[in-house]
Amino acid sequence: MLMRQMLWLRIFVVASALAGIAFDHFWLGNPVGVFWQSLLVLVNVGELFLLWRNDRRASFSAEEDRFRTELLAGLSPGQARRFLDLGRWETLPEGTILTVEGRTPEFLTFVERGDVLIETNDRLVRTVSGGHFIGEMSLMGDGRATASAKAQTALRTWRIERPKLERLRDANHSLMSAIESAIARDMRAKLMFQTTQTREPNA
Repeated sequence: MLMRQMLWLRIFVVASALAGIAFDHFWLGNPVGVFWQSLLVLVNVGELFLLWRNDRRASFSAEEDRFRTELLAGLSPGQARRFLDLGRWETLPEGTILTVEGRTPEFLTFVERGDVLIETNDRLVRTVSGGHFIGEMSLMGDGRATASAKAQTALRTWRIERPKLERLRDANHSLMSAIESAIARDMRAKLMFQTTQTREPNA
């Protein structure tokens, strides 16, 4: 949604600049205004071309396409490809430690397949299955993990280093905003599942 809004914004800017060129040329006879409005058109047309080219070139594996469809729906194909390229896909063995309670995680991890044990104060809180992020809570507050996470089974994951996310937050606010929206949806899904599990014994 956000990327589509940016696309339409650029189209609106181009249309407005073209109207400005006509006004400056035919009504005001202002060559300086025509020059700057033309420059604005060229810049935005160039950006639109880059967006179109990146979207056309973007390709995804089956697991990347599921990730993109479920969690990166607000990004264009080109933007999603750029974000995925910042991380890497890894197969992690059973017992791999993903986060340690009270410490800053090295990665934000998306679990494509497998099960992860979530523990707080050495007590099992829940098990998280594939289709969710691990380490997302550390992106808020003081950056420390609120729980420990360990692979219960072998995992298929996509991981991105925390410094890359921090640089992305500073350099590309629109892309980071889409990522944070995806994380928020994932956190909401986890909370709803945990609430359901808590109510079931009392039903």
